[in-house]
Amino acid sequence: MRDTIRLEGFDIIHGPRRVFRPEERDRLNEAAFLYLQKGGGETVLDMYQSPVTMVSAKVRQVFAAYEKEIVFKRIYLIDRENKLSHNFYIPLIPMRDVLSSHVERWPDGREKRVVLDPRRAAGCHVFYLDNSMTRRPLVSLDVAESLLRREIGGVVFEEVEVE
Repeated sequence: MRDTIRLEGFDIIHGPRRVFRPEERDRLNEAAFLYLQKGGGETVLDMYQSPVTMVSAKVRQVFAAYEKEIVFKRIYLIDRENKLSHNFYIPLIPMRDVLSSHVERWPDGREKRVVLDPRRAAGCHVFYLDNSMTRRPLVSLDVAESLLRREIGGVVFEEVEVE
C-alpha cells in the first residue's frame, strides 16, 4: 500500500524477514519498540511480515482462539511525529510438517506449488511450513473466515492445495 506506515531502519515491503518460533520465547523481551519514519504514511494495517511478523490485537485474538501453541510478544510502533503508539504483537507461530510427499520443487528447493497432506494438516489452524522456503504463515479456512468477518487490513489470502 502506498500510504502505509514505514519504520525507521526497516523496509517493511521488500526488506528481510525474520520468523520466530515458540521455542524462542525466552530469547525475546516481553515488549519491544519500533519507531515510525517521519512522514512515512498514515495507514496502519493489521498485519506486517517485515522485519518480523506483527499483528494487531484483532488478529491476535483470532490466532489465539484457534491455535493454543502461539506465544505473543508485545511490540509498540511509536509515532513520535504525531505522539501516538500503535500496539502490535509478534506471534511466535509453530512450524508444522504438513507438506504432501508429492510436492514438486524447483532446483533451488522452493515448492512449485504448496500441497498439504490432509491427515497431517488436520487440526492445524495457524502455522508455518516446516521444510519449506516460504516464510508466510498459513491459516485454516476457519481462521481466514474469522479474520475476514473482522474486516482486517493488509492481509491477502491465497488458496493452497490439499491432496
